[in-house]
Amino acid sequence: MARLTNERFIHRVNRPGFTLLELLVVLVILAIVATIAVQSLQPQVDSQRFESASRLLADIKSSSLGPTQKYQVDGTPLISGFVADVGRFPMVNPDAFNSDYDASMALSELWNPDSLLGQTYPFQFRQGPKKPVDYSDIRLPCGWRGPYLQIPIGMDSLVDPWGRELDMLTDGNGELYQVQISVPPSSEQTEPQPLTADLTMGKVQVIGKVLLDNPQNAAVQAVLLTPDPNSSLTTLTVLDDEDNRPDSLLFRNVPIGLRAIVVETDGKRQTKYVQIIHGGNVVLFDFRRRDSESTN
Repeated sequence: MARLTNERFIHRVNRPGFTLLELLVVLVILAIVATIAVQSLQPQVDSQRFESASRLLADIKSSSLGPTQKYQVDGTPLISGFVADVGRFPMVNPDAFNSDYDASMALSELWNPDSLLGQTYPFQFRQGPKKPVDYSDIRLPCGWRGPYLQIPIGMDSLVDPWGRELDMLTDGNGELYQVQISVPPSSEQTEPQPLTADLTMGKVQVIGKVLLDNPQNAAVQAVLLTPDPNSSLTTLTVLDDEDNRPDSLLFRNVPIGLRAIVVETDGKRQTKYVQIIHGGNVVLFDFRRRDSESTN
C-alpha cells in the first residue's frame, strides 16, 4: 500500500508544466503584441479626438451665436443663442466676485440655470429706461433661457478630448470672444494644430440712413436699445449714435438679435425693431415730407 502511494506522489510531481522562463517569454510576446495593437489604433484614436475637439468648439459657437442658416416664416434670418438673448458674450468667470471661483465655473452661464445670470436675469420682456429720455414704451424679449449647451453627463466643466482646460481669450470685461484647442502633433507633424471658435461676429456694426427734406438744418437724435445685464438687470441699455451727421447712423459693437432703433427729428419719432444679423445691418428711416402732407 505504501508503495502505491509513493508511485502516485511521484506521478503528480513529474507532471509537465510551464517553467518561469517560459512564462516570461509569453509575457514578453503579449506585451509586444499589445504595443503593436495600440500603435496601429493610435491614428484612429487621434482622429476621433480631433473630431470631438472640432465638435466641441462648434457647439460652443452655436450655443453662443445661435445656429446658422435658420430663417423665420417670412424668410428673414432667425438669430438666437446666448448673445441674442443676453446682449453680451458669455463670461469666462461669471462670478468674479466669488472667492471660491475655480476653473469648473468657466462658461457655466451657457448651461447652468443656477448661475448668477440664470437666477437674476430670466427670459422676459424688459422695457427701455424712463430717464433721461423716456423710452419705456419700447420692450424687448431678453434674458437667460438656457441651457444653451449640453455638457456630458456627470461633468460640471468643459475640457478638451485630452482632458485639458480650454484656452479662452477675453476682452477687458471678462467676456469670451475666442476659444482655442491645441491638438497635439501627430507623428507626421512637428507643431500642435490649433482649432479655434471665433465669437467676434456676435457683435457687429449697424449703419443707417435718415431721409430728410433739409438735412443741413435738421436736428436728429438716434439711439439703439439692447439688453445688457452688465449695466442693468431691469431695463434695456441705450447706445448713442456715433455718426455726427444728421442723415446717417452708426452703432458699433451691437449684440446680434432683436434690437430697437429710435430716431427722432422735428418732434417726430420713429421706432424700428430690427433683427441684427451676424454681418450687420443697414437701416433706413424716412422723415421726408410727402406732397400729400404739404397740401393738407
